[in-house]
Amino acid sequence: MKILLVEDEENPGSLLKEELEEQGYSITWLRNGVDAVLAALDNRFDVLIVDMVMPDMSGINTIRIIKKIIPGIGIVACSGKVEKDIMIDSIMTGAAAYLNKPFSTSKMISQIKWVTRKKVSCSSNL
Repeated sequence: MKILLVEDEENPGSLLKEELEEQGYSITWLRNGVDAVLAALDNRFDVLIVDMVMPDMSGINTIRIIKKIIPGIGIVACSGKVEKDIMIDSIMTGAAAYLNKPFSTSKMISQIKWVTRKKVSCSSNL
């Protein structure tokens, strides 16, 4: 499964990338929404994990644009700021799941499975 991870901070980004790769996921980690949009133009990702608060382009705008490029992508929004408006905006824009930081890798994996559940169940019926 190909995952696009968009996280501007070094520590949570590198740690999550490493831990998800250990679980067999293919991770492309980028530090801003602009680079993520460019990557989405050239690659088909199954999941987008995106920080909501980033410089240059917000997580909301990143979701909005990538959802147009890859309509079926599963999206997990994340934020260290516990603000109801950020959570609501991310869900309204297309995220199927939302996690507050810090979170465990097992929690992220469960959310990845949740946002890809339709793809998995459809392909298993073929």
